[in-house]
Amino acid sequence: MTHVADRREVILLCCATLAVLCGGLRAQAPDGFVSLFDGTLNGWVIERTEAGNFRVADGVLRVEGPGGWLRSERRYQDFRLRIEFRFVTPDADSGIFVRVAGNSEFIRGWPNNSYQVQVRNPLTASRFPPVGGLFRHGMPSGETDFDQTAVERLSAGTGAWQTLDVEVAGERLVARLNGSEVMRAGNISRASGYIGIQGEAGAVEYRAIAVRE
Repeated sequence: MTHVADRREVILLCCATLAVLCGGLRAQAPDGFVSLFDGTLNGWVIERTEAGNFRVADGVLRVEGPGGWLRSERRYQDFRLRIEFRFVTPDADSGIFVRVAGNSEFIRGWPNNSYQVQVRNPLTASRFPPVGGLFRHGMPSGETDFDQTAVERLSAGTGAWQTLDVEVAGERLVARLNGSEVMRAGNISRASGYIGIQGEAGAVEYRAIAVRE
């Protein structure tokens, strides 16, 4: 009986070790990215909206208008953000906030003192840039090279899953759509800040959000 008990203890120990290792693999991928979205709103804070426009269903985050934003619980400074998203409606308009310094309001509940990388469907008629464009909310101006023609060519259209890669390092910010660079900006504040997701118009869905510092 003692040998049987010993074998059971060894099996239980092995199972526990395997569970810990698997948990570590889920938290951090081999390429160094750590998931910020686990299919729930754990790790996020809804800011300045009570419209219920940030919802999760079947492991997918659905963001709709009319305002407010979803804020990460902690701040980041130099990082690369990798996102999978899709435009659900032709008028879909959202955005990714980076280096948000605080929680002061710009308009419609959106944070001031921040940088916003657009997640707007190119099909939407607007004077503002589509996905990959940059806004500097309450921040100093600087050089920005944005290739809207490339965005219109690279965009997979409404309903298709796409990737947006945002890299912030020092005073530089770069955005890539579906693997190709579409925007490069300089004179970016070096201060650390929150990562956020904007609610603005139409519907946009996100199914993967990961960061590598």
